[in-house]
Parts: sequence; C-alpha cells; structure tokens
Amino acid sequence: MSQAVKLIDALNGTFGRHYGYRASHAKGFTAQGRFCPAAKESRVQIPMLNNECKVTARFSVGGGKPGISDKSPTVRGIGLEIRKGSEAWVLTLISCPVFFANSAAQFRTFLAARIPDPDTGVPDPKLVEVFNEANPNTVPHQQYLKSVAPCRCYSSECYHSGHAYRFDLSGRDIFARILLEPESGRLGLTKEEMETLSDEFLHDRFLEKLCDGPARWSLKLVIANDSDNVSDPTVPWGGAHTTVDLGTIQVELPDDRAESTKKVFDPSRMPEGVRAPLDGVFSLRSGAYAESAARRSV
Repeated sequence: MSQAVKLIDALNGTFGRHYGYRASHAKGFTAQGRFCPAAKESRVQIPMLNNECKVTARFSVGGGKPGISDKSPTVRGIGLEIRKGSEAWVLTLISCPVFFANSAAQFRTFLAARIPDPDTGVPDPKLVEVFNEANPNTVPHQQYLKSVAPCRCYSSECYHSGHAYRFDLSGRDIFARILLEPESGRLGLTKEEMETLSDEFLHDRFLEKLCDGPARWSLKLVIANDSDNVSDPTVPWGGAHTTVDLGTIQVELPDDRAESTKKVFDPSRMPEGVRAPLDGVFSLRSGAYAESAARRSV
C-alpha cells in the first residue's frame, strides 16, 4: 500500500469519507484574483513574479467534515495558484504558523488519536494526552489554535506555509517560510460573535467583503535565521527575522466554476527561482492530493 493511500485512509478514518469532497479541508470555496508585484524589485529572483499574474484561491476550514462549523477551533486554509502562461506557483497555507506532524507516521498517529469515540462522538482526551506526551513537537500547533480565536473573515486571517522553501537572495542561498499578511490585520471572533454567528458565516461574510472591494494580502518571505529549524515544519521559529515583500495577492471575485472547484492545489508546482523544502512532509503532499482527488467521485 502506497504512502499516499495510507495518509488518505487515515483522514477518512478520522473524519469519514464524504462523496464529492476532499479528504482534508473538505469545506471551502474558490475565488479569482491576481498577483501584483511589489513596487520595488525584490532581491529574490522569481522571474514570474515580476509580472502581474492570475490567481485562483480556495478558502477552507480544516478537517475532513464538509459540515464543520465555521467557528471550530481548527485551522483555516488557503490554496493558491499564481500563474503566468504555462508557469505556476501553487501554495497550500494554513492559519497556524506550524504544522501538526513532521512525518507520515506521525501524521497517521495524530489522526488515530482523534478518532471519535463511538459512545461520546468526540475523541478520547486520554488518547490525545498520551499522543501529546509521546510527540511534544506537535503541541505548538495545538496550543496556537487553543490560544487564538477563529478569524472573523477569511480576509482577516494570516496564512503560513510551515515549510521552508529555498531561494536565491542576491546570490546567496536562503531558506524562507511563506507568509500571507492581510491588509486589515489579523482579526479574531469576539466572544459575542462566537455565541451568535451561524456555523456557516464565513462564505457570506467574505462575499460581503468583496462587495466593498478586493481582499488583499502581502505575500512575504520570512527568512530563516541561524537558529531556525528549516527541515521540521512543526517547530516554531524564534527571534528576529528579515522579511522580503514579493507583492500583493488580491482576491476580487467568487468562483463556483466546476474546474476551479475541482482544482487540485499541488504545491509540487513551483516556478523558476523557487526550490522545494527539505522536510519530510512536503514530499508527501503531491501523492496524497492526487489520491484524495481520485476518491472524490468514488
């Protein structure tokens, strides 16, 4: 059995298998927009990003349940395809600065500890505690989600790569994580909103935002310093960091076209000037996404 099959089996085992939906980030919708280069030419050489590019985005709530509440304490995600002609950069970013696993085995055991108990309908907290004690590197992801209120709108969320990509900065090889920083700043739900908003508010609120004007984020590289772990996406980075502004992601229109809705955001698609991360999770994504897509209609 391939690694991709095992990973999607693990997601289906925890969240169920839902016809027509992704195994992870099942709840979401697509939109269209564009990338506008930074006013000042970047020292990082990514030729495609010297031009305005088309963007397809998919906003989502983490987990594999299509009916999950928009107020749930899980990640929010954005899949991005930035494209110019035949070249594209595909990014899969989440609202937490770090990921919850650093290997295929840890990914599966994390999910196995969270399979709902048949009697209670929720994960057994003792199993989660045992997993956390055995896997302390996964705890920062969980702690972040517990300490930060869910976003008020997809347009007011920061999105992170977790993975450290490789670039050339003025002739020097660097590692950097990707950050999408919202124009509005990061805004979380208030206590009153948590109590009064429906479980389906995110789609309508985002459409209301687009009626007032485009949603914008700065696309930035956060360059690793000497003490940062660049091969483990579960490890937070500390200390001061240099950032490089690549330009603006501007989302302008909702998009319910079938080809966009079914699009697979495979981050193995990278343009000239971007090299793949070295961690053990990034290399798993392409196969797992393909397996998830194959199961949507079965």
